[in-house]
Amino acid sequence: MSAEKPEMDLRCMSYNIKNAYDMDGENGWIGRKELVAGVIRFHRPDLVGMQEVLYNQLEDLQQQLPEYGWIGVGREDGDKDGEFSCIFYRKSRLKPLRQNTFWLSESPEEPGSLGWDAACRRVVTWAEFEDTYTGQNFLHFNTHFDHVGQIAVEQSAHLILERIGELAAGIPALLTGDFNVTEDSVPYRVITRQNGSGPALLRDASKVADYKHFGPPFSFQGFDSREIAARMFPAFLERQEKHEIEFEKPIDFIFVTKQVHVLNHGFIADHREGKMPSDHYPVVADLVI
Repeated sequence: MSAEKPEMDLRCMSYNIKNAYDMDGENGWIGRKELVAGVIRFHRPDLVGMQEVLYNQLEDLQQQLPEYGWIGVGREDGDKDGEFSCIFYRKSRLKPLRQNTFWLSESPEEPGSLGWDAACRRVVTWAEFEDTYTGQNFLHFNTHFDHVGQIAVEQSAHLILERIGELAAGIPALLTGDFNVTEDSVPYRVITRQNGSGPALLRDASKVADYKHFGPPFSFQGFDSREIAARMFPAFLERQEKHEIEFEKPIDFIFVTKQVHVLNHGFIADHREGKMPSDHYPVVADLVI
């Protein structure tokens, strides 16, 4: 009788670390890089889908997190130019088997192609991994949707769903990213197939977790520690009128296929004396694949 494959938790994180166009200043990368690396080191994810990562940030994080390898390319040229939607993976556990990047555009294989009405070039980086602890293979897709083009965001949702269906082909898969939309948007409904067009390929990890959600109800906070405090302690501070949807609902998600069991899900609100590592909270889910 053949032995069953062991079940072990796999911790997945999605983290927009905020680009390093501003190196100095209150929220510049120089003052945040150790905090970002510290969050990852302390919470020990096996996988991290990152967004807004410039190549110099990759170099800094690789130096501080030598236990991780990474996969990805810059969105401007398919090499080192522009932001990466890279995947960090724990080398002692995960072995990449195949990997690639495609562009969210009408020409997905063309490096640097700009899609539809998007303001920026956008990419999806993906890899198939072997979990050497369990022998299980799975795919991880990571992305950052446009923040302006409504057509681009909706078409990106259709394209990424189509590609996951083709590339996964029955293999368990997960999708991480900053989607710049909330759960009541059309792109979210496309991804989770809430339009009635057949069974859903992907499920929102926060909705299907055994322990549904831990932490704040929002994932983007814009470095605004005062507003965070007002949300946490409403008896002492009033909310600011300038904030709207970003402090009500998440825009960062982890989606999983039906073969993936989600144990728990949450946003990690770590800080150092009110200083945030990024303008987004990392999303974390413990998975059994």
